[in-house]
Amino acid sequence: MESRKIQEVKGSFYVYLPKNWCAKAKLKGGSEVNIQELEDGSLIIFSDRESHMRKLNGTLDIENCESNMAQVMLLASYIIGLDQMNLVSSKEISLEFRENVENAVRNMIGIEVVDETDRTIVIKDISEGTSIRPIIQRLLNTTGHILNSVVRILRNGDRKEAKVIINRDDDVDRYNWLIQRMVHLILENPSLARELNIRPIEGLHYSHITRYIERIADHAVAIAEQILISGAGNEELSKFAEKANNLYSLLLNVFFNRNLGKAFEILDQRKSLKKELRSMEAAFPENKVIIIHLERIIDYCSDISETAIDQTLYEIILKGRDIKCTRR
Repeated sequence: MESRKIQEVKGSFYVYLPKNWCAKAKLKGGSEVNIQELEDGSLIIFSDRESHMRKLNGTLDIENCESNMAQVMLLASYIIGLDQMNLVSSKEISLEFRENVENAVRNMIGIEVVDETDRTIVIKDISEGTSIRPIIQRLLNTTGHILNSVVRILRNGDRKEAKVIINRDDDVDRYNWLIQRMVHLILENPSLARELNIRPIEGLHYSHITRYIERIADHAVAIAEQILISGAGNEELSKFAEKANNLYSLLLNVFFNRNLGKAFEILDQRKSLKKELRSMEAAFPENKVIIIHLERIIDYCSDISETAIDQTLYEIILKGRDIKCTRR
């Protein structure tokens, strides 16, 4: 990092740009730069608008690539914000491989196969810029519906509803991947963060929170899978699952309303609920796996609350306000 003194001439202020940076950007006298002020008061200088809005394109040689490896590579490319991926091979791409690629792309919101030949497949982002918060809202709601179903299937052992829960987990994964992608783009391009009305550090918090939500859904699905194996319900476990579901429901208030009181309420309830789980382990040893999954759901609700507290305090401090130690 370099430090430079501000100069003043006739009431105007200026600072010299680093010579090496100007050389790399091929700037000279008369060249234009773009300056953008972020919400935190910092400035970003771009050598030109095109480089600021640049797209990331990549090429993947799939000639010796197994189908599952290609799918993992595509998902990774999607998450890091790649705008276009060109799959190429010197040999004809098999129909089976194409179908697997199509299935993988179908789970990536905003991404489509836009062109293909015998030896190439072009995958591109065709989505427009969108806000991250409504997507998180959808993720929270979808996972909430899954938890509601868990309460019911633990009570009645409904195998049909258990299968529906397992299928809905795919939607949770898709929303999580989209949010992770958007966070990568925001961190790569602070100007995009401004356009989406979100700070880069806020995006990082969202990344943590959505990963926790996705894991809550994973544990709920694991409970449904256990019901498919055992085929039997348990009234006491259902009642506890309802408590865990109520804990999760508080997150909406914590997350969108920055309600610190509700966040601390979740942290407090975690202690008593985990104590209750220890008693249930002794009473229902045959359901130990389900109890472990319920415990992890509670833990992740707590993790989300802690991240929300971090985010709320950051915003309060950034606005220059005093932090009030209150549960209201």
